[in-house]
Amino acid sequence: MKKKLRLLIASVATIGLLASCTKEKEKNVNIYMWGGSKEINIFMDDVVAPKILEKEKIVLKRVPIVDIKDVVNKLIIEKQAGKKDGSVDVLWVNGENFKALKAAGVLEENILEKIKNKDLLKESTIVRDFGEEINGLEIPFGEAQFNFIYNSKNGEIPFTGWETLSEYVKVNPGRFSYPNTGNFTGSAFVRNIVIDILGYDNIIKMSNEDFKANLNSVWSYLNELEPYLWRKGETYPESEGKLDLLYSSGEVDVTMGYTINKVNSKIESGEYPETSKSFLLNRGTLFNNHYLTIPGNAKNKDAALIVINELVSPEIQLLKQEPKNWGDFTILDMKKLSSEDEKAFNELNKSDKIPSLEELQEKRVMELTPDKLKLIEEGWQENVGKN
Repeated sequence: MKKKLRLLIASVATIGLLASCTKEKEKNVNIYMWGGSKEINIFMDDVVAPKILEKEKIVLKRVPIVDIKDVVNKLIIEKQAGKKDGSVDVLWVNGENFKALKAAGVLEENILEKIKNKDLLKESTIVRDFGEEINGLEIPFGEAQFNFIYNSKNGEIPFTGWETLSEYVKVNPGRFSYPNTGNFTGSAFVRNIVIDILGYDNIIKMSNEDFKANLNSVWSYLNELEPYLWRKGETYPESEGKLDLLYSSGEVDVTMGYTINKVNSKIESGEYPETSKSFLLNRGTLFNNHYLTIPGNAKNKDAALIVINELVSPEIQLLKQEPKNWGDFTILDMKKLSSEDEKAFNELNKSDKIPSLEELQEKRVMELTPDKLKLIEEGWQENVGKN
């Protein structure tokens, strides 16, 4: 009897030890992300985090941020102060913010080489970010192309370029607006108009000084539109979400954004009318990739690499592209996937609410350099936003 009791006690102790070890093996990874999208937040919290916990025993904690520049500054200050135990394990970033992080030397090096799923990525996604050499410092997470959304029950596509946009707002005063350039969607809209007016091939040949001078014609154009905008241009929606609300309530005719499948996602959630459709400008719209990176002072670098590897896996990328989750297009190369995965992705691409893959590819315009982007944002604030 005593022997059985000792065995029972030993067994209970072993179970307790195993449970303790399992608990100790669980690691936390803080992923800092823009928190302005309800769909993205729910997807990360309710779909991605449980999968990573189950598979990798890693607790993924999404830390919502309003302005990515605040995190960029935080990492730069931490490096200057010699802080080794940073709170940011993974950061969602691209463009001018990546350039600033790279220039400050605050990112973990060669992370691309350390993930298993790197061989499934499109080659084009790992070379440059807004013209900036990536050099293995970040890993692509999704593919974006700026697009506009309108209610097709009201008739044809409202405009196809800067000329027809001008005609449209004058015939339909108060029915169009765009976020201010303090918001990335507003900045992207203005960049699209800049490229539409000045021409991408012309812009990339310009020095920054010439570009700044040429922008004056764009500011004149946008100021000409202003009296015909929502609320006569006296105020601009502060975010993409605010513009979405104006569209869904019928106050404006058009909304916009970078997620290609946004229209399907919003129809599925009941936020947009069923007759909503996405459209592009004839001369094209901005196309880019967004990325994940790891700060050099991250506490949990190994676990962060595991998380990123999972985020670019076919399983999570497929879930991410589903309109009910996020609707974001994948950065995986279809030729490198299994036939089953390729078929599943191709099924998601079929929709009469968005432009065809052929049209999307034909009308892609690459992003401008961070220097030119900064000139656009500062120029709009000075010449349009303050008027």
